[in-house]
Amino acid sequence: MDWRFGDGSSASGKQPSKVRCPGRSLRITTILFIPLCLESCNRETDWAAAGAEYLARQCPDCASDSIIGHGRRRKQAHDECHDWIRIRRGICKLCGKTFTFLPRLSPPYGQYSLITRSQALHRYLGENCSWEMAAPLVKDPDRIPSPSTLRRWFRALDIPELGKQLSPASAEWESPSSSQRPFPFLRKMVQKVMARGRQGEIFPYSPCLHLLLQLRI
Repeated sequence: MDWRFGDGSSASGKQPSKVRCPGRSLRITTILFIPLCLESCNRETDWAAAGAEYLARQCPDCASDSIIGHGRRRKQAHDECHDWIRIRRGICKLCGKTFTFLPRLSPPYGQYSLITRSQALHRYLGENCSWEMAAPLVKDPDRIPSPSTLRRWFRALDIPELGKQLSPASAEWESPSSSQRPFPFLRKMVQKVMARGRQGEIFPYSPCLHLLLQLRI
């Protein structure tokens, strides 16, 4: 399984892996993220509906305009306005590779949208809320993320390698922080991007969502 972005770059930097299923022929599946336009980030625009009809035609592997529709399916993408979203699948007529087209705000295998995760980041690290108060609003009240889910999200982001993507030349990511507060590297990243907002930098969406999109999470 591999996932790629609208510019053709790979999230893993590796060739798509091959998954062998019992009783089935070998099939390579690639996840393609739908390019995110600024209008899709406005609250007035439904980012899920805007991407539901998107179907790229050019295969990223054989470079031919040979992708055709290959059905639809539903995917969980919980946030304040969504619970399940519809996404399209495609297949290349020449090489037989299948594709899943995902909006940039819905990470692969994730049950919550990046909007939900950015709200949790902002509340916990930006507003110093408790774990319970940091839980973001979701459309389905039975799917409010638990404190343990929030901790798992934050632990996955609390690594210096992600900080280096924001400030490659900075030395602050080279050694562990002496602070005893949890998530020291993630805390620095959030503080940096929110400070840029306070200095007048205009973000087309919220600072924490901008951070997640920059890191391609």
